[in-house]
Amino acid sequence: MSLNGIDISSYQSGINIANVPADFVIVKATQGVNYVSPDCDNQVQQVIKSNKLLGVYHFADGSGAEAEATYFLANIQGYLGKAVLFLDWEASVVNNGVAYAKTFMDYVYNQTGIRPIIYMSKSVTAQFDWSSVSKDYALWFAQYANNNETGYQSDPWTDSNGFGSWIQPAMQQYSSHGKLSGYDGNLDLDIFYGDSKAWANFAKSDNVIPTVKTPIVQYPDPDGNPSYALTHWNAVKGKPFTSKNELLLTSPNGTKFTLAVTDSGELKAVKT
Repeated sequence: MSLNGIDISSYQSGINIANVPADFVIVKATQGVNYVSPDCDNQVQQVIKSNKLLGVYHFADGSGAEAEATYFLANIQGYLGKAVLFLDWEASVVNNGVAYAKTFMDYVYNQTGIRPIIYMSKSVTAQFDWSSVSKDYALWFAQYANNNETGYQSDPWTDSNGFGSWIQPAMQQYSSHGKLSGYDGNLDLDIFYGDSKAWANFAKSDNVIPTVKTPIVQYPDPDGNPSYALTHWNAVKGKPFTSKNELLLTSPNGTKFTLAVTDSGELKAVKT
């Protein structure tokens, strides 16, 4: 099964997405570290309201891989979990090489648990060794048969040269001269090689448990032995509490303590 869709930016300002036939719509969100598409949120909200599948993309410009990823995430927080994330890898930034793209995508994944999809011309898949990226991230490639006007195609043309390090792509952009009812201008047309469930899987986070980023503090007993360690990430279940809501703890040598929180927010361990 496959899905038909479009990708848009401020060039399609004024588009009424509800009137355009599309299973999914991918919206330009950011570029570099200083540009947010002025039409992004309006277009995103239209996609959501029209019950179409959503994607958002960042156009890389070489401002710094991690800086660009940080900027992208800072401006799409409200869309996380609702949208598939994409890195648009074209134009001059291609010369920055694979490591730059991988740094961007790894940063997005490490911060969100969401694996972005990378967009590039099919020729770029063969221009570099993408094996370090293809093992973790899917491909959206662009290749056009011609520049003729066209509607959706169920089997768009692509050459037989393969996809570099990718066995197969997740998506293809096959025209920048798409013509669809409900919009008078040209549209980029895309095909996604999966169903709505597969799309949703790309949008969801792999994260189940937050990464512990706070230090773990150990409270020694009077003999200097480590007793117990807690942070706010730990679930303290099945541990007995006193009537004063103090936690009862036992150190490795059998010494018992009560652990309480003072009015100033400090943890205080007292030998019982």
